[in-house]
Amino acid sequence: EAGRGPLAGPVVAAAAIVPTNIAGIIDSKKITKEEERERLYEELVASPGIRYAVAIVNAQRIDEINILQATLEGMRMAVEGVMNIDGGGRSEKLKEDNVASAERKELSYVITGGVNTTTTPSKSSTNNNNSSSSYQALIDGNKIPLSMPCPSESLTKGDGREYSIGAASILAKVTRDRLMHEYDVKYPEYNLSRHKGYGTAAHMSAVREFGASPIHRRTFAPLKHMEIDEDGKIVG
Repeated sequence: EAGRGPLAGPVVAAAAIVPTNIAGIIDSKKITKEEERERLYEELVASPGIRYAVAIVNAQRIDEINILQATLEGMRMAVEGVMNIDGGGRSEKLKEDNVASAERKELSYVITGGVNTTTTPSKSSTNNNNSSSSYQALIDGNKIPLSMPCPSESLTKGDGREYSIGAASILAKVTRDRLMHEYDVKYPEYNLSRHKGYGTAAHMSAVREFGASPIHRRTFAPLKHMEIDEDGKIVG
């Protein structure tokens, strides 16, 4: 996942089956250059046999159920998304519904992708059968989301220990970063493309001056301690 800590923007979770070994796939947090994450993302989504899903859970949903539950919900949605991709790497989604965009209004949604291939899937990934017994999910962290659609195992610091989790972390991080660049165009006063929604001094100064945007998490400090009107302005 990406985006648990920021004051603004969605939390994004991804799941992936990646048969191809791509050099440089590690925990996305250890890749400090955005252009390097972008390069690896493009290699991943074009790699033979990949099947992936990315779940975007927006700020309003985070405020409804809290960030932990929103993250776990996104993980479950991403795994379900991978399982709903057919053997050719296609889902039944319409093309316009399969794009992460700052213009989308849903509280949460999933995008999926993959490349058709004749490569034989590994035993640990899938046998092109959407039965839950055909899959096993490795979950980064120490908690397994409720109602998982297949057998699951948690793995602490998994994004640095397991290749597929590292790959999924890059898919999640790049998707979120791209969304924050789009949100920066919608709400330029916050300079979101620079800090990606984290509570930096400059970000907090902008919040005090301009109030909260629709993508700010009202239940996160310091916003939860502020009185905010319907237009997002700080009262008093």
